[in-house]
Amino acid sequence: MTLLLFKLFATPAIIALAGWASARWGAAAGGWMAGLPLTTGPISVFLAIEYGSGFASEAALGTLLAMPGIAAYAMGYVLSVRRGRGWIASAVISQACYFAMMAVMALIMVPVWLVFCLSGLSLAGGLAVVGLRNRPVLASLSTRSVLVLRMVVATLLVMIITLIAPHLGPLLSGMLSTVLIVAGVLAAASHRQHGPSGGKAVIRGMMMGQVSFLGFLTVVWVLLPELGLATYLVAIAVAVILGMAASRAVARLLPST
Repeated sequence: MTLLLFKLFATPAIIALAGWASARWGAAAGGWMAGLPLTTGPISVFLAIEYGSGFASEAALGTLLAMPGIAAYAMGYVLSVRRGRGWIASAVISQACYFAMMAVMALIMVPVWLVFCLSGLSLAGGLAVVGLRNRPVLASLSTRSVLVLRMVVATLLVMIITLIAPHLGPLLSGMLSTVLIVAGVLAAASHRQHGPSGGKAVIRGMMMGQVSFLGFLTVVWVLLPELGLATYLVAIAVAVILGMAASRAVARLLPST
């Protein structure tokens, strides 16, 4: 009962924090928060508590294997916007790209070393297509109904994945934990309010957040069997440091236009 209550309250609290960041610092900041393991992080913690460190560690590897799908989503969205598509078409096309890539990754057998190569390449490729130059800060759409929808759907995803994880296995559980609900809602809402530049700002922030995402999951995969739940404190610290370093590097190398 205690764990169930924690699931019901922890996940929406994290999503609410992302919503606050989006409202406080704009669409790009909300996208960056959406790129962090806001859903996969809680799922990983609950998998470790319920099914053991070994299961959660392998699930983290499965989540890393899903990074090409996240990059495909970002590329699909940006390319759709560049072709003049509206927010609905862009949302549909990007999700189709995500699920198509996820299907491919689920069907192939990938050795561990190649998982990290694919993760790094997808991160670099996604950032190259999306672009990194700073844009004017755009206030994000932060209506109560949008925030509540994101909180409810993300909580349901956490509940469902942790419930059926024994039947899916660790790798597939980790892959499915990346379903892009938060980023999808934020991008569509910002696109609708601000036009194409709003949607692209969220996607750009999301891809920047993938730097922290990669660091977080790598730490979980490597250290969780040895350190147990304390690993997540290390993983959060690494994610924050990498995110700050990446943002500072982009600000120095690519000044705003």
